[in-house]
Amino acid sequence: MKRHPLLVFFVLAFLLPWLVWGTTIAENAGMLSWHIPQSLAFWLGLTIATYTAAALTGGWPAVKDLLLRLIRVRVAVWWYAAALLLTPVLALVAGSLGALVGQPALAGVALPVSGLAGALLLNIWMWLITEETAWRGYALPRLQRRMNPLVASLVLGVAWGVWHLPLFFIADTFQAGIPFAGFLLSTIATSVIIGWIFNHAHGSVLIAALFHGVTDVAIAFSGAMSSGMLLFWVFVAVQVLAAAAVAPDLARMPRDIGQRADAAPLLTAQPG
Repeated sequence: MKRHPLLVFFVLAFLLPWLVWGTTIAENAGMLSWHIPQSLAFWLGLTIATYTAAALTGGWPAVKDLLLRLIRVRVAVWWYAAALLLTPVLALVAGSLGALVGQPALAGVALPVSGLAGALLLNIWMWLITEETAWRGYALPRLQRRMNPLVASLVLGVAWGVWHLPLFFIADTFQAGIPFAGFLLSTIATSVIIGWIFNHAHGSVLIAALFHGVTDVAIAFSGAMSSGMLLFWVFVAVQVLAAAAVAPDLARMPRDIGQRADAAPLLTAQPG
């Protein structure tokens, strides 16, 4: 297992959450009379998969690495700004383009202003503990030992997108209402952008979680992916263009940037 940490991780990261989501799919198909709550695929399935993979393949040092990344808070302020503002700007651009072509964004419908603060706190906390610890905290540094950060982010983006596949077969999920091809493109582009921010932020899972949480809330509030297929594809195209813009910088980064928990002190400000 120690020789194949990525294999161990991806097997567990797919198997456990897919088992959870599979119970809902089976119930909807009349094969079961019960299902495991879908959120446990994140809170338990993915979390257990990540820390189990870390413990089995790297022992306490690997687990400690993950935990320290959660509290790596002292990075340059512009990377906080990038994490908090980039997707809202992309959603605004897409919404403006949508209005020009006759499909304006239905802002505030799926998520009203009154729900923004709560949604932000929940999403940031959830992705900090679950997805970002898994994808950026564990998987991305290990992928970058094998390939440059851009290729690693692209590979991870494909895996991340496919990981959501069962949700497309569950009627009450966000994914069930959008095309898989567009979601996959969006996820790959998001993976590149998060990889760019994550590496500049010295491997901070917190910064990655801020970006992920703000992205989901910005998409929900702006209606960029839920106001119609034309606007959906416009937003995906804007994301892809943003990812293409940062890709050359990401490709030039060294593979081991932000790889170790002690790569940057936690309590002193770091240059970009």
